[in-house]
Amino acid sequence: MKNFNEIAEEAKKRGIRKIAIAGIPDPELVDALEKAKNKKLAESLIFDDATKAALAVRNGEADILMKGHVDTKIFMGAVLDKENGLRSGKLISHIAVIEAFGRLILITDGGICLQPTREEKVEIIKNALPVARALGIEIPKVAILAAVEKVNPKMPETVDADEIAKAGVPGCLVQGPLAVDNAVSLDAARAKGISGPVAGQADILLVPSVLVGNIFAKGIMYFSQCAYGGIVAGTSHPVAFLSRSDAMDIKFNTISLSCLI
Repeated sequence: MKNFNEIAEEAKKRGIRKIAIAGIPDPELVDALEKAKNKKLAESLIFDDATKAALAVRNGEADILMKGHVDTKIFMGAVLDKENGLRSGKLISHIAVIEAFGRLILITDGGICLQPTREEKVEIIKNALPVARALGIEIPKVAILAAVEKVNPKMPETVDADEIAKAGVPGCLVQGPLAVDNAVSLDAARAKGISGPVAGQADILLVPSVLVGNIFAKGIMYFSQCAYGGIVAGTSHPVAFLSRSDAMDIKFNTISLSCLI
């Protein structure tokens, strides 16, 4: 798939999903949910708190959990609750999906894992693989991002990138450290003399910290026209974690992505 229109069309084939909304939805989310209903993608169930919404998904009353007007800490607490939550893997992580360069690119993690260790970065990559495959990317190409392409002991993220790339991650191709330009642009990679299985054609961009990922993803949202959506990975069911400032189209894209996953 190359864009969110294709995501929505493919998701529609899966049948109408039920979305459990934790807290009252804001006007933009109301409009996005109405659009999803009209397009026969999803119907919504509104819950007054996050625990009830998460439990509805866990018990099969709904397919997707989505954040409404509820505090982020409370929402994530419901997701991570050992008895009633939706955590399935070793950790959960956020994935932003953008349309760029005629394809879909995943950015992770700019929302949950603050300062991941090398081992946690591997888990973040593993969390992103099922999402990439759902988008039709059978063998995802993963670029581990840094400010430079060479290993520098004074820049720990480059050391992590090198070690992860050497060890590899099953089910994908990994290369790093790579800067953003030579990770996504073949022209930039060629100009810098950088080759490899991922250079210039990355499907997944692994950022070194939530600080980098958050600024990077929001910079794309506000300084470009790239379509955008996001999802939480490492959960037993799709979890849509939205910002109150997200526009209606971002929220609809997120719903479409959640319905596909």
